[in-house]
Amino acid sequence: MNYLLLLRGINVGGKHRVPMAELRALLTAGGFTAVRSYINSGNLFITSDQPVAVCEATVTEILTRNFDFPIAFRLLAQPDFLADLALAPTWWGANPQLRHNALFKLNTYDPQWDDWLTENRTTDYDQVLITSTIIFWTSTLKTNFSRSFYSKIAGTAFYKQTSARNYNTTVKLKKLLEAPHD
Repeated sequence: MNYLLLLRGINVGGKHRVPMAELRALLTAGGFTAVRSYINSGNLFITSDQPVAVCEATVTEILTRNFDFPIAFRLLAQPDFLADLALAPTWWGANPQLRHNALFKLNTYDPQWDDWLTENRTTDYDQVLITSTIIFWTSTLKTNFSRSFYSKIAGTAFYKQTSARNYNTTVKLKKLLEAPHD
């Protein structure tokens, strides 16, 4: 099975440094095959014949043993990622004058956040669609950004249970996950 592994909060501003070459080597030594990464922000592709729960346990052990800071992550089986991505609304990514993000729910994500988000987000500046693993979010880019609900979530407990990727990165991850690999 092909998997997409998304790490949160690494290699940002010089903090929580995780060299991708080192992590690829660790994942390979941990039994994963076809280990690849995309950019330096914790986007990895791995293959394993093990079920997702076993793979998550292996990833947790590798990260815990080799890094002295916690690294939250989400491991998505290719069919699950592609199924949720297929649910993306037509407005997500449509207007280049807006901010389009996919917030991936981490393994620690509390499903009650879905209700909180539905109840508290604004509709004047934000469009949100919640799926089982992804929150598709479009908000203003510059004009009135401070009025958007998206501008208010950075640093919140909700935001810390997600890992954001912009529209272009998310589309690229899909292409790379679907591409043949050695």
